[in-house]
Amino acid sequence: MFRYFCADDQVKNNKVTVEGGDARHLKTILRAQPGDILSIVTESKEYRAEIEEIREENIVCSLLEEIMSNNESKINITLCQGIPKQTKMETIIQQNVEIGVKRFIPLITERTVVKIKDKDKEEKKLLRWQKIAKESAKQSKRNIVPTVEPIMTVNQLIEKIKLEENVSVLVPYELEDMKPLKEALKEPKENYYLVIGPEGGFDLKEIEMFKEIGAHIVTLGKRILRTETAGVVTSAIVMYQRGELE
Repeated sequence: MFRYFCADDQVKNNKVTVEGGDARHLKTILRAQPGDILSIVTESKEYRAEIEEIREENIVCSLLEEIMSNNESKINITLCQGIPKQTKMETIIQQNVEIGVKRFIPLITERTVVKIKDKDKEEKKLLRWQKIAKESAKQSKRNIVPTVEPIMTVNQLIEKIKLEENVSVLVPYELEDMKPLKEALKEPKENYYLVIGPEGGFDLKEIEMFKEIGAHIVTLGKRILRTETAGVVTSAIVMYQRGELE
């Protein structure tokens, strides 16, 4: 069933107007017709709705009933991902949205090969990544669309984390063989920052910076994982340990 995400204030007189790319998708790809049923997901509720009228620019839907569902995790995972080459970031966002990650922070590190200096190029990438997050949220029946925040440096990320409360910072590191991830998860937290390096991994100076703010530098086992694999594996383990995959 098609899912349309919107703000609470878009619900007016028990109706919602589907606009933009979602309306075009319904009309041209799904060949929607009046009477078809879809899900409307606002910031606080989910509804079963019926297409009432298909217009040239939008689609008007009538809300039939509220659906009592909550597919969201009780914990908040932010994935801070060193920007990888090519289109790997899209796959990373897609898979981690499916797992339940609620926020993404693209990260520039010492060894990041991809350098995005042009603001217009950065904005286009962020819009593309946010679109991927939205599409994945629809497919996986999320109740929210995870956010993709502006690109940060390691220093900026550390300053942001310092302002957080009740947070656990987990940094998988390929040269770390002392603390398994499971051990770092013994003390339950509400908020988790998972910090994943790019293809070249983290510089030792960056690891020391994370240690200074109390981050857990952990190992994911004896085998080296690709950057596009490490995030989803870490997210899944955190979710499992907190009982969110049961």
